[in-house]
Amino acid sequence: MGVFVKYSVLIPTLNEEKYIGVLLQALVDQEFKDFEVIVIDAVSEDKTKQVVDTFRGKLSVTFVESPKRGVSFQRNYAAKMAKAGHLIFFDADVAPEPEFIAKIDRYIGKEKVDVLSSWNVPISDKLVDEFLYWAFNRLYLESVKDRFPAAVGTFIYVKKSAFDAVGGFQEEVKLAEDFDLVGRMFKAGYKYALLKDPKIKFSVRRLEKEGRVQFVWKNIRAAFDYHLRGVGSLQGKYKHEFGKFDASAVAKDGSLKKYSKKVLSMIKKSGQTHG
Repeated sequence: MGVFVKYSVLIPTLNEEKYIGVLLQALVDQEFKDFEVIVIDAVSEDKTKQVVDTFRGKLSVTFVESPKRGVSFQRNYAAKMAKAGHLIFFDADVAPEPEFIAKIDRYIGKEKVDVLSSWNVPISDKLVDEFLYWAFNRLYLESVKDRFPAAVGTFIYVKKSAFDAVGGFQEEVKLAEDFDLVGRMFKAGYKYALLKDPKIKFSVRRLEKEGRVQFVWKNIRAAFDYHLRGVGSLQGKYKHEFGKFDASAVAKDGSLKKYSKKVLSMIKKSGQTHG
């Protein structure tokens, strides 16, 4: 891979040793290969760095310690390092299918788009989780996309020139920074798209930690506040911790198990401990 790549995949982390290997293995398995990976870490206290190190040689991956903790700051910091003109932001607990980046590449090759996201699919064997995110995708994201487009930080694609033009993520925004970015870009005249395929598969660890009823109720109230009063009304009002999860929230999805086995095998071969 040369100095210039088509995509920069940017991943903010904080204590993600249980999940980051799953995502990196999914990136190894991508059909489309013309991308770099930048893991921007908020000085994790676990083995996040050791897990990332096991992927050197399998991915063009850079591990960087962020001078400041905060998901918006970390994403902006990584974007400044990016070599590509196209940025892909992933949360650390997602598992994109092998065709994921190839499908995104084909779409932006055909359509003029500056920022896009996709439907979210929970890695869960619980029907309630599938229903909750079907409702979120269909009844919220789809219904507001033409007037109030939004994206979830699980996955956001953005053209770097457009990202830079709006100043990236607002670093003082701790909650709904993903919605805020897309909203500002839309108001500035940039084109947005919401895809149903590929869907982004993500861990339900936050639902497990907060409780489903509490999580849904919090997000309904936050959505009303966001649309009626703006993103500033959310800051400090709703709790949304970054990097505070444990192993009990690891999902049971088959693809997650498959990737986890590969990751554990790699770590064992490298001499690193895990867990």
